[in-house]
Amino acid sequence: MVWKPLWLGVCLVAASGGANSAQAADAHVSSGLSLKISGWFGFLAGLSINRTGAEDLDREYDFATGARLQFDIKSVTDSGLEYGGRIRMNNVDRRNNVTIDRVYAYLKGRNGTLTVGDATYAGGDLGYVYAHDTLNSKLGLGAGWGDGLDGKFYLFGGSDAFYALDPTAGLGGLNGKDTKIKYTSPSIAGFSFAFDFTPVAGGRNAANSPGTGGGTNDHAGPGGANDLINDRITRYENVITGGVNYANTFDGTAVRLAISASTANGVGGNHDLKAYTFGGQIGLANGVWASVNWVHFSSTFRADKAIDSIVGDLSHASGPFVVSLGYAYTIAEKGNLLRSTFTNGADLETSHSAALSLLYNFAPGFSSFTELIYERNEFRSGQDYEASSLTSGLVLAF
Repeated sequence: MVWKPLWLGVCLVAASGGANSAQAADAHVSSGLSLKISGWFGFLAGLSINRTGAEDLDREYDFATGARLQFDIKSVTDSGLEYGGRIRMNNVDRRNNVTIDRVYAYLKGRNGTLTVGDATYAGGDLGYVYAHDTLNSKLGLGAGWGDGLDGKFYLFGGSDAFYALDPTAGLGGLNGKDTKIKYTSPSIAGFSFAFDFTPVAGGRNAANSPGTGGGTNDHAGPGGANDLINDRITRYENVITGGVNYANTFDGTAVRLAISASTANGVGGNHDLKAYTFGGQIGLANGVWASVNWVHFSSTFRADKAIDSIVGDLSHASGPFVVSLGYAYTIAEKGNLLRSTFTNGADLETSHSAALSLLYNFAPGFSSFTELIYERNEFRSGQDYEASSLTSGLVLAF
């Protein structure tokens, strides 16, 4: 197992190059530390239009609130080395307690950026191509509020989200809170790349999360000595993700192409992770945006069966308006162990999800969203699941 320390050494060497050791030697801070506090508050009203097993519901509508609070620290030395960190708190509300899902520091020099801590995976950064999210973020929404197939619609419609927007979350069984070391290259003629290494990744076992197997990992990095022992919630070890990205603009047309690969060793009876992605996105000067992203799992912690997801999006931005139509299609090989949370359906065959979104920006930092969501999951045995929901809400960002 000599490759493990060798790989870690490669990460550290790349990182030291990214941070420029010559610059790092200069500890004098010319501009001082700066602190930026940002976040948002969101309100959502939801209606379950129809759902398999709806007779079990006592009502079809409800309200929800959510908030995020983020602290960013940054400084630059006389020689130009930038360094800083982020602490991000989600679920800042009265029900879910505060969830700390980003705690990391970084060093950024002319040769790239080194990030250490609980940041997103490189595979998640470069394996995620979704035009609606690009436009959603420009309006200041984000975090799943008004974010189509990456959104909060499941709060009312009920969803197992049997599709993959990137190779890490959901079906992949990873989580951005896993502690890692990541290197991101600078952009050269539009091309950039990134890779990372994570010693251990935890999560909920299948019995606690019968759908995609998602959920919050109870330990992955901060567990100390506990992370040296594989318990029932340890999924993977030696996680490596990476990818290459190309982004450029030609006469007002924004183009992006991205590929990624992710691998990890399954532990405690879990299968290995092997995932690959390829995606493309285009944004025209007239406000029309489109994207297609393909995510292929040849193996996940659940089973060594092929699962393919294709997610497409067509959006149009005009002034304060954004309208988007997204569609996700998943086909899974027999014996994949994916089963429904809502019915006795087992061994997923195909999944269809569609999202129609309308976003409107009233003023800087103040936006609204309305979304109509449809989902159908078809299984090789048991009852299929079908649901549709309507959500609408407001987001105040600062």
